Amino acid sequence: MNKTEKIARLAYLFGLLGLFGLFLGIVLSITIEYIQYGDKYSLLQFSLSELGTYNRSSTAILINGGLFFGSLSLTMSCLFGLQMSSRFTSGLFWLSLVITFISLAAIGLFPLNVHHLHIHAVSIYIYFGFVSAAFCLIECAIERKVPQCMPFILSCMILLIHGAILSHDYWRESLGGKPISDGMLFQAIVSQSPKPEVWWLSILFWCSIVAMWLWMLSICRWYFLPHRQGQTS
Repeated sequence: MNKTEKIARLAYLFGLLGLFGLFLGIVLSITIEYIQYGDKYSLLQFSLSELGTYNRSSTAILINGGLFFGSLSLTMSCLFGLQMSSRFTSGLFWLSLVITFISLAAIGLFPLNVHHLHIHAVSIYIYFGFVSAAFCLIECAIERKVPQCMPFILSCMILLIHGAILSHDYWRESLGGKPISDGMLFQAIVSQSPKPEVWWLSILFWCSIVAMWLWMLSICRWYFLPHRQGQTS
């Protein structure tokens, strides 16, 4: 086993561990909330941030722990990926992905109770998730390998989701002024009062978390695993 295969093995294992932590924390939290509140709880009306708010959610410690420890493990996976990068654009991709998962860990470390830090973490996650997906598209275009089709598709999904959050005129008009510059947009993602019947910004954020999870799983499967098994040229 050469050095690259060893690094890929560590990246793969840390990636799977982080994905498991995220999945366990989020799914357990949502399941317990549904058991406790039944039809009164809906993902269409409650944000991930509200689920992780202490004194409001009984499962806050579960989802925050999953976000924090799972994202830290994914950060380690991406740092190993950074060591495997051979191009400048590849290095930028892994670096932006590292920042994305650090910010996701910060969302769990600083829940909505710590308002300003939580909002900043959400904004960094949205911006760098968009940037890392864009760099992934560049990398897939350079590599032009069929096994990278799934990471390409999922990075397109993340670009669309994060782009919709950042640039859709509806959010600007409904929130007034320049929501991105003054923080109103990111505030509207995590908490709104009165609560709308269908909270589209919150739904998009949930979609982002799911797409990011699937995207990292595809990277583990179609990038780290072949390198670990020495199947790449």
